[in-house]
Amino acid sequence: MRGSEQSGACTREDMKRRLNTSMNTPTGLLPKVLLAMCFVIAPVFCFAQQPSTSLTPPTSGDANDQFATIAGTVVSANTGEPLNKAYVKLSQPGSRGYDSNDHPLAAITDATGHFSIDKIPAGSYDLVVSRVNYMRTLYGQDQLDKPGATLSLAPGQKISDLLFRLHRTAVIAGRVVDEQGDPVQGASVTTLLHETVRGKSLIQRTDEEETNDLGEYRIAGLHPGHYSVVATPPREYYVQENPHQFDEYVPTYYSNTTEVARASTFEVKSGDEISGIDFVLTPRPPTRVYKVRGHVSNSLTDYPDARVVVRLYPRGGPAPSFISDHKQAYPDGKTGNFEIKDVVPGEYIAAALTFGGFRSHSATQTVDVSNADVDGVSLVLTRGIDIPVRVTLEGKSAGSAADVSIALFPSPDETTITLNGPQSAVAQPDGSFLLKDISDGFYSLRVSSKCVECYLKSAKANGVDLLDQGIRVASGAGPASIAAVYSSNTGTVNGAVKNKDDLPAAGVFVALVPDAASRRKFEQLKTSNTDQYGHFEIRGVPPGHYKAFACEKVCPGSYIDPDSVSPVENVAESFDIGANEQKSVQLKMIPATDSAN
Repeated sequence: MRGSEQSGACTREDMKRRLNTSMNTPTGLLPKVLLAMCFVIAPVFCFAQQPSTSLTPPTSGDANDQFATIAGTVVSANTGEPLNKAYVKLSQPGSRGYDSNDHPLAAITDATGHFSIDKIPAGSYDLVVSRVNYMRTLYGQDQLDKPGATLSLAPGQKISDLLFRLHRTAVIAGRVVDEQGDPVQGASVTTLLHETVRGKSLIQRTDEEETNDLGEYRIAGLHPGHYSVVATPPREYYVQENPHQFDEYVPTYYSNTTEVARASTFEVKSGDEISGIDFVLTPRPPTRVYKVRGHVSNSLTDYPDARVVVRLYPRGGPAPSFISDHKQAYPDGKTGNFEIKDVVPGEYIAAALTFGGFRSHSATQTVDVSNADVDGVSLVLTRGIDIPVRVTLEGKSAGSAADVSIALFPSPDETTITLNGPQSAVAQPDGSFLLKDISDGFYSLRVSSKCVECYLKSAKANGVDLLDQGIRVASGAGPASIAAVYSSNTGTVNGAVKNKDDLPAAGVFVALVPDAASRRKFEQLKTSNTDQYGHFEIRGVPPGHYKAFACEKVCPGSYIDPDSVSPVENVAESFDIGANEQKSVQLKMIPATDSAN
């Protein structure tokens, strides 16, 4: 994505300083691989002004004078008009506005776009602004592809001139017709976002809409990026008069190709209204296709009437979607036998899926289709397995087991399809936890609490390091039990970041990269953004050896890739940190160039 104009600063002096700094930013000084480390960590992008940095001290001994106050205005970056009904919220750093505070520090803009929040305890915050049909804005973002800054507030500080410029989301619209020009109702149209992560191309489904009776669709709320679009024929339940009308029709990518590699991609910018993305669905051309046959055994007793479907997912393809182009069949209700027709050669994951009690159950098996029909696929649906988890708390701040939450998160894997979301554990009377009904899939274990200093130090099953290897459940088999250690014996890293002109660098992404052996462990990766003064503080840093990087643009994963880290290790600050230790580091910002991805 390309950056956009800077929003400036909220005082004339700050504006002059920032404009001079931006005009002198060097380009082309670092290898291109460095730039892979530096693109946006936030899921959406927008602009926010910096406040003035002057402090207004308390005027009396009144306790209310110890609270800070902020105020400002929210406008449209596209038109300059003030925006009412925008939601402005302060939250703890890292939560990006999604916290569980029953009494959030928040405000809604009035008809003039103005907002005010008072009685703010001194401290560091994320400041987020959101509104329907606009991209969420973080305080301190001055370009589309840069992170926001942490807002640090001193006791009694008053900031009255914040200005947020929100950018509109984009729209893609068009029609879907058949080969005779007749509108196709109920076709699914999906946008696919094309990104490059760690040097590899990644295609991710973003939004999906169905066509109306005129064959029209409209997909709104899109963020800037490079997209392709695919139209999928209606499922049989949309075509009641002739349920097999579209059996021979194939998914079509814009512009009119059946191969994603040949699909046209186009750039979508803030506020774009892109129309005319039209599709002509046609029957499948004559080609050699095969059948996949097998049997589903369903041992689920809680929901015996729940319908079962078997689907084929291409291995290594985009994330699964329930309304998509995947081949499927419904097993016979009495025998459990199924047959999926018209399967083109390729590598697939066969998944039997059923839903009941607001969750899905699944069983999977890899299937290779080459030059013959495939028989004997066996899928066994079970309620899943129960995995006991015993958590040992370590350190003074770890609290009690009652304060701890445990969950399994699905992880990307080429041999399984995990369609459930995070699976939370149930606390047991003896203080242990039970992960219940875990279906086949590949997972990572997460432990969390209100303890900022805490981290998951270890998780093992039968001597296997689950933080490194992950948790695999296959054919109803997985870890018999898990022993975990949740520790508050961590360190704190603080410091400051300066740019090439030796000025404080606000809104810069700071990453603490552990040694190579720990880079794949979620708990070892620590990041933060600098505040408006170029300062940062990262608590809960597990003991170990680290390299600290400060990037103008950031990447939410490339810094764990040795190929991305090694070329810039000479500009990093190396340090060791022990349990309950505090470190201070001074960093130079790694600048991005106009050619950064």
